[in-house]
Amino acid sequence: MTDTTRATSARMPSIGRLLAAQVSYQARLLASGRAITIGVGLPVILLIASHGQDTHTDATVIAGYAAFGLTLTAWNTYGVRLVAAREAGVLKRWRATPLPHSCYFLGRILATVVVAVAAGAATVAAGVLLYGLHLTVSGALVALVAFVLGAFAWAAAATALTAVIPTLEAAAPTLMLTYFPVIIISGIFGAISEPHWLSTIASYLPAQPLVHALAISLGHTAGHALLSARDLLVLAAWALAGLAAAIATFRWEPHRPTQQRPAQTSRRQ
Repeated sequence: MTDTTRATSARMPSIGRLLAAQVSYQARLLASGRAITIGVGLPVILLIASHGQDTHTDATVIAGYAAFGLTLTAWNTYGVRLVAAREAGVLKRWRATPLPHSCYFLGRILATVVVAVAAGAATVAAGVLLYGLHLTVSGALVALVAFVLGAFAWAAAATALTAVIPTLEAAAPTLMLTYFPVIIISGIFGAISEPHWLSTIASYLPAQPLVHALAISLGHTAGHALLSARDLLVLAAWALAGLAAAIATFRWEPHRPTQQRPAQTSRRQ
């Protein structure tokens, strides 16, 4: 290690401070404009539009719309922004800085978790204020755990998927086509008639366990279960698997179309 490298390392803040600063910076970027409008506004608007005259709404309904806001932010908004940053060369430039790669990589995911949890919590707050949802302290804490695990699972999986999205133009269609089938069969907008085998598959995807865990915690009353260990385990498994896949497949460099050089004819006869 050279003297210059030692001096640079000595001046660098701790990993914890760098990660905290990166989370704060990325969260401010993600929380501006589109993420707030879609992740926070759209679920609340849909909830009011579909249950505007009701004085009481079931916790399962509110859980579904809360999960909708969280997953929209952690999957679609985050995924599109990540592809845009990569294709614009932003990730490449970040990689060239002294910031440890793990701080930037994990900082983006954790910032997404923060904003996605806030988006889901906004819908829960609307349920409390507008539809008489009674939220206990213990129920709120379990819901927070489900929010964090769910947001991390969706953000990590989105990070892995962006590696195979070649252009910014392809980002939104790809993310939407992989998103809506999952949330529909998972019952985010209400139960649907589906074959048993499809329902079984949905129970192992990261949407249905999230909605179920939220419904139990938001609707918790004395004498009833506070959480579903299976739902939390499924979300934790998706979070770990998604993170492992994201680390293995993450791309810092933009996708460049391969240009074939014209074959050179030999001058020798």
